[in-house]
Amino acid sequence: MDAWIWGAVVLAIVLVIAGGIAWWLARGCMLTMIGATGAVVGGVLSLIALVILLDPDAGLRAAAVITVGSGVWLLAWALAGGIRGQRLLRAEERADAAAGVAPVAVPATATSER
Repeated sequence: MDAWIWGAVVLAIVLVIAGGIAWWLARGCMLTMIGATGAVVGGVLSLIALVILLDPDAGLRAAAVITVGSGVWLLAWALAGGIRGQRLLRAEERADAAAGVAPVAVPATATSER
């Protein structure tokens, strides 16, 4: 039973770290930040469930449900943020094309020629 508890603790910590990375990479996208917040809160709640519940079986079941739910939450909101970002980028490109704005060419640098 000890290995199961440690596995649940590691998964909860990984979920908190994944939420933190998603928050860092969100760059102001509120959809992704909502998902990241849910993942961090879910990971912390999962750790709390493992510590507070006296029955190890009940703690493992609660931690598993919370961890899976938080992981799905993060995935769904991160995908929604990515889809929204792609739509905004395409709309911006169409607006630039309609206005006749030519794309800006980035000059090659010494490091990119190697």
